[in-house]
Amino acid sequence: MEQPRLPRSDSTVIPIRPQVLVVDDRPDNHRALEHTLAAMKVDIVHAYSGQEAVSLSLRTQFAVILMDVMMPQMDGFEAAELIRLNDETRLTPIIFLTAADPNSELEDRGYQLGAVDYICKPVREPILQAKLQVFLELANHRHLIYQQLTDLERLEKRNQLLLKSIGEGILGLSTDGQVTFSNPVAQQTLGMSEQELEGRSFSDIVYHGDAEQPLVTWEYLPARLACEQGQAYHERIGVFWDRAGQLLPVEYKATPMMVDDDLAGIVIAFQDITERRRTEEQLARLAQYDALTGLVNRNAFNGLLKKALSRSARHEQPLALLFIDLDQFKTINDNHGHEIGDSLLQEVAMRLTDCVRNGDIIGRLGGDEFVIMLESLQATKDAARVSQSVLDALEAPFTIRGHQIFIGASIGIAVYPDSALTARELLRCADIAMYRSKEEGRNRYRFFTDEMQESVREALQLEIDLRRAYRQQEFDIYLQPKICMATESVIGAEILIRWPRPDGSFLPPDVFIPKAEEMGLIHDIGEWVFRETCDTIRSWQQQNRIPLDFTFAINISMRQLHTGHLAEDIAAIVKEVGIDPNCLEVEVTESIMMQDPRVTIDALNALHQQKIKISIDDFGTGYSSLSHLRQLPIDAIKIDKSFVQALESDGQADAIVNTIISLGHNLDMRVIAEGIETEANRQALTAAGCDVAQGYFYAKPMCREDFLDYLDRYSASSSHSSD
Repeated sequence: MEQPRLPRSDSTVIPIRPQVLVVDDRPDNHRALEHTLAAMKVDIVHAYSGQEAVSLSLRTQFAVILMDVMMPQMDGFEAAELIRLNDETRLTPIIFLTAADPNSELEDRGYQLGAVDYICKPVREPILQAKLQVFLELANHRHLIYQQLTDLERLEKRNQLLLKSIGEGILGLSTDGQVTFSNPVAQQTLGMSEQELEGRSFSDIVYHGDAEQPLVTWEYLPARLACEQGQAYHERIGVFWDRAGQLLPVEYKATPMMVDDDLAGIVIAFQDITERRRTEEQLARLAQYDALTGLVNRNAFNGLLKKALSRSARHEQPLALLFIDLDQFKTINDNHGHEIGDSLLQEVAMRLTDCVRNGDIIGRLGGDEFVIMLESLQATKDAARVSQSVLDALEAPFTIRGHQIFIGASIGIAVYPDSALTARELLRCADIAMYRSKEEGRNRYRFFTDEMQESVREALQLEIDLRRAYRQQEFDIYLQPKICMATESVIGAEILIRWPRPDGSFLPPDVFIPKAEEMGLIHDIGEWVFRETCDTIRSWQQQNRIPLDFTFAINISMRQLHTGHLAEDIAAIVKEVGIDPNCLEVEVTESIMMQDPRVTIDALNALHQQKIKISIDDFGTGYSSLSHLRQLPIDAIKIDKSFVQALESDGQADAIVNTIISLGHNLDMRVIAEGIETEANRQALTAAGCDVAQGYFYAKPMCREDFLDYLDRYSASSSHSSD
């Protein structure tokens, strides 16, 4: 049974800024997505059910809809199906968000309903932002085309009104095609007086597009042949000659005047369509070219690349594709604004044009990504030469509205047929090579190699494994004890995340933590660590295994610190589990603290207001200023282990350690030494007045069960020592 179509809304709102509809029944997912999209120039509208999403889509034209699949009452698929039934919303891009990898059946159903993509939860920020940016640009493109179509429709309505009021050119013709009448509009349009037009053959006015024979005799004119049969003739896009011999685009209609079934004359009604042709040409250009830079757009470039590959295959000639991504463009946009950023992109496009031959194609894929296609290469070194020319051209400073701007580029090169055989694969290979050039230091070019493909495969596998590990809770927390140097008692522990492999070894955190940050998964993993730690604290306190003032320190990354809601998230976990927040200590490295001191100060103040302790990790390596230390709510500083381990051999290290301890005490901060491995280290730090010790001299990081055993053994040995 055919489903009823949704009613067309007469009051659809077309927003000035692109709007993104987020549909999810969980408020915490809304908050996470709102944070992810905060840096993008969009307005976010929230819907908490499928029904609400359908209702909102009828009133507002959204650029993109981010739709959760699993929702009560009406799920994402049902909502998408209803949205697709409406003429005004059927083309709105829908990206499904799902907590699990979609199976083929669900995936097929989603795409049949018009989904443009699937993204698995937890959402990876760079992927969502990059995909969303593409659809936002498409929405902007559609909006420009919509404006052009509206202008065209308005123009056509105006012309219809003119026709009703005899506002268009009118020519009366005799049966032999002579002009017998002309109205003022016809005279003005053709640049001829009434006397000049009278008696002129209509065949002398009509142009038929043949340069060798531009005129056709009256007997063979299609308008006359139709009228002879008593039928009207309509030429939507025709051309007339004017008095100056210039060609004039017109739309005209020939209507026969019949008397007793015999042709008595013909009326020609015509109008100048120069403005309409110009609008249509602009529409055609918008469909092929980037509105900002004038370069070919993504769709047009893909089509040209496919044709070029066919030519290269026929002539057995190599073809190179250069994938160019501007370095630090986001920083320029953030610091100077989008208007400066847009002007910079235009200047970049002009410089790129100067680097290539007339026949080479340059395209803008979107954002700050450009591509250059080089055909008929003699050797691959030609692609390297052009790439170096691009780097040299972009290295020179840009002066835009009084601002001097420096920017570089990273270039990836893929060559047909060595790298790939299809347009899609060639673009992908060039993209992979571009990212390799970024990893190696930016402002350089790299050719695609098979080794890069393997690196990408390994990185993708790590992402898959990491997402599975989070979903299946494969992580564990390990603890390394902290010792009070004055009493030799265990007063706390540092929490360290571990990811065990099937063979019993651990994947190093410095391998998977950066990947988790890149994927946007670090927030979820960090929340898991805090929750797991809080649960452990509550359990051990209830069993009287640790005292109430026992402190657990957890490391946080820059991305966690800069979310803007870290303190609230931790406070919510602490309240839910039911522990004293004084049991928690957050460790922030000095280098992270110095990357954005203002944001760091605000975030740490928010944590301190929740009664969570703060310590600076790796102190002495990040060049923090005393003014920042004075502003920060720091409870402890942690001496970097490189200084501790150099105490026995380096007099300067001894001086630095003593200075740090003195500084910390003068600022009423506890001083912690990490990396203690020898008795000599311990004695030197005790003599210097260090408060807390941590390192392999006391114990390596251990699982929770072993840590409890360690506490029992250490407590027993301390008791015997005191006896």
